[in-house]
Order: sequence, then C-alpha cells, then structure tokens
Amino acid sequence: MNKSINRRDFLKLASLFSLNLAAPKLLFRPGTLESGAGENVLIIVFDAFSAKNISLYGYGRETMPNLARLVEKGTVYHKHYANGPFTTPGTASLLTGTLPMTHRALDHNNQVTDAVVDKSIFHAFNKHHCMAYSHNILANTLLKQFLPAIDDYVPQRKLFLENDLFLDELKDDDIAQLAWTRSIKQGDDGYSYSLLLSRLYALLQKGRYRAYEQMYPRGLPFIYEDTYYVLDHAIDWVQNLCKTAPQPFMGYFHFLPPHFPYKTRVDFYNRFLNDGFTTPQKPENIFAVKRSEGKIDEFRRWYDEYIPYVDSEFARLYYFLEQNDILKNTWLVLTSDHGEMFERGLTGHLTPPMYQPLVRIPLVVFAPGQSSRVDIYDKTNAIDVLPTLMHLTGQEIPDWAEGHVLPPFSSSSLPADRPIYSVRGRRIPEGQPIHKGSAMLIRDSYKLTYIFGYGKDIKGGELIELYHLDDDPEELNDLANTHPEIVNRMLVELKGQLARTK
Repeated sequence: MNKSINRRDFLKLASLFSLNLAAPKLLFRPGTLESGAGENVLIIVFDAFSAKNISLYGYGRETMPNLARLVEKGTVYHKHYANGPFTTPGTASLLTGTLPMTHRALDHNNQVTDAVVDKSIFHAFNKHHCMAYSHNILANTLLKQFLPAIDDYVPQRKLFLENDLFLDELKDDDIAQLAWTRSIKQGDDGYSYSLLLSRLYALLQKGRYRAYEQMYPRGLPFIYEDTYYVLDHAIDWVQNLCKTAPQPFMGYFHFLPPHFPYKTRVDFYNRFLNDGFTTPQKPENIFAVKRSEGKIDEFRRWYDEYIPYVDSEFARLYYFLEQNDILKNTWLVLTSDHGEMFERGLTGHLTPPMYQPLVRIPLVVFAPGQSSRVDIYDKTNAIDVLPTLMHLTGQEIPDWAEGHVLPPFSSSSLPADRPIYSVRGRRIPEGQPIHKGSAMLIRDSYKLTYIFGYGKDIKGGELIELYHLDDDPEELNDLANTHPEIVNRMLVELKGQLARTK
C-alpha cells in the first residue's frame, strides 16, 4: 500500500539516518547517547495535585516521604503555578506552552483553537518518538487533537480494569452508550431494560473486583460508577514502555490520583486519622457549598491519605528507571494540571475562586545524572515547561511558546516582575470574548483574582480580591479595599489579557 511521507516522518527519518552514520549501535540503548538532542523526556502528571498538601513544600502532614528523599537529586520549584484551575485550561497550557487566552480551551472539555492545534509539545519534539496517555477524559479530548504528532497514543480504556469505554470506537458512540446503559446497567430507579443481563453484569463485576476489596478499603478508584483503575497497573505499564520504546522518546503520562474520589490503598488508609492536624480558620466564601466543616476536614484527610499512594508509586517508577539506567539519559518531570481546595466551605476544584491550593502545583525536574538538590524560588508556571525541555534537549524553542526557560537551566534570570496568569471561562460562544469566568494575575508579590459575569450570584456581578503572598501566604487579609491603586493597575492589565480571547 502506498503511503506518502509527511514532513514529520521525513524529519524523523533524516535525523535517524544522520545519527545512524555516527553511532548505529547506540540509538536505542538507554544511557548511551551523550548529546542533548538524544535524551529522553518523561513527563508524569498527577491530576488535582496541590503543592499546598505536599510535605516537601512545608505541609504539616508527611504526605510524600519518598519524594523528600528523591529530590536530593532533583530541582524543586517552590512557586510554580497552573495556568488554569481545572484540567482543560491547565493541561492545554502545559501541552502547548501557551496561555489560556491563546489556546482558548477555557471551559469544561473544550478543545484548543485551530490556530494552536499544530502547536503542542508533541509537534515541538518532532525528532523524538512521542507517546501519550491519560486517565482523564478531558485531557484525552486535547490529546486527540494532537494525534498527528503523537506516535503512540494509548486509548484511555487501556489502563482501566473494566469499563464501557470500548464504546468510544463506535461511530455512534453516544447511541451505543445509551443502549448499553439502558440494557445492562441499573438506572436511578434501580431497574434496567434487561433484568437478567443487568443482574449477570452486576454479579460479574462484583466477582471481578472482590480481590481488590481488601486493597482499597474505600473502594476502587473510578471515573464513572464502574470505570475502575489502579495506579499500580499504570506505573507497571510505564516502566515496561520506557524499556521498550524507541529512543529518544518524549512521553506524557497523565494519571488521575489524587483526583476525587479519594480512594487510597490499604497501606495509607486512615494514616492521618486523629493525628491532631489543624488548618487556619478562614472566612466562608460566597460560593461555599453548604456542608459541615467536619465533612470538609474529612475530605481533606482522605485526599491527604491518597497522596502517599501517589508518592509510593512515583518512587517505584523512579527507582525502576534508575536501576535500569534509563535516568542516565532521561529528563524526568513531575508536575500537575491544577490543585485542590478544602477551605472556606469549598472542596475540589470546580469552583470560581482561585486560592493558592487550587493554582499552586508541584514541579520537580530530575536531570540525567543529577547528584545534588537545587531549590528554585522564582515564580514559574506551566507554560515554562515546554520551552525548558526543548532547551534542555538541544532543540530550537518554537516561536509560539509563551513561557521562559527555567532556572537554573537558562543563562539569564527570569524577570522579577513577570506576570503569572490562570484563567477559566464559562460557556464561551465561538469567536467571542469571555463573558463569564475567573482569572488570576500574580505580579511581584501581589495576587489579584477577578470573578466576573455571575450576575445575581454576586452583588454587582463581579468579585475582586487582592493578597500579598509574601506577607500573607494563607490569603487571610484581602487588600482590595485598602489598595485601590494596585487593584486598578492589575485589573487593567488582566482585563487587557482577557480581551485577547476572541
């Protein structure tokens, strides 16, 4: 069968040919390539992973003891931010190196705009073997846009125990999903169209997962009601992939833990129960959900007990890569798409406010052969990851990337007053500016948040808060009324950026 070779394939073949002349036996052997362009890149994203709840960043519970040891050979970024407060904008910025105002993936399950669809980290790494997987359906919506630049895209269902996601290959998948649900599953009323099949299906599911009951006391992690997954399996799979994939590779792997539901493994179940841990009392937010403070504390504890599971599995991956000499020529990146909140009457991340637990996320970079720890306190954000990795692997940074090369890898320091943005929009008509949403701007030590378009939900339709993060890291003292000149200046700047989203 005849198949034309596109530009991406040609560039790959050309690069392999030139390398093959120089070192034909070294191409696919871990740890042997010396040039930056031949080094692998491995990005591990844990979803809804707040720096606020990580012991490495000063949290009062020891949630990540393994990471605390591993970073003695890594570079830790202490003031790193997501460019969006939930998966769609946060992941889109990480994958494209562009701000939400540029890629416009602002609302739930949005895609990036056509102008950005060929400007992803996979397109940038066109000389690497690109691989991608995500548990998260919103992240997969974005990955599918970038398929022409991904050599190995692994469907979401690949790493689930049992689910209905086989239906996503059918042409009329929405009709198929409805038929499956009505025939096999029990509805809200406890009945299905097929009484026999639904009971057989329920018995099969119960028997299939009985072996996991003791391993996950709160139940198996899932996305939908019976779309179950186990992080251990995903890490096993990545380990095998890193041993067998053509090199150099660029892998992006986006896993759900510690995202809700917070169902940790038995090793960490009730680890923090009755430990006496308390958090500062904060005023209830206008968007607070009416639930008791005790319930929020319980959710926080369950989340905190989920993070050690993430810590354990990431450490297992790290030691595997180290023992198999893969780290000798691999840049390993640990980060997230956004954080999670358990304060002010708010839980989770699908709320308009953008307090620090929601937007401040971890970033740790492990360099090939790194032997000592480096701590970076500059303000950084997700759009910096793409240009940094391009620079580190000796490749040209695309002109569309809007981030900076991170210290200590850049020859120049970051601008002290560089702005950091995080944005989400709601129900945005095509080609129209954001008329409802939330936005954050950090400049110097001031953080301005702007919530707008909520009509009668907020008096005046908008809410503005200003905090000085150096003096007030817990955001307890709103300066919006006492510092009007700073508010006005930052609001003009922020609104100017939002006006670009057309």
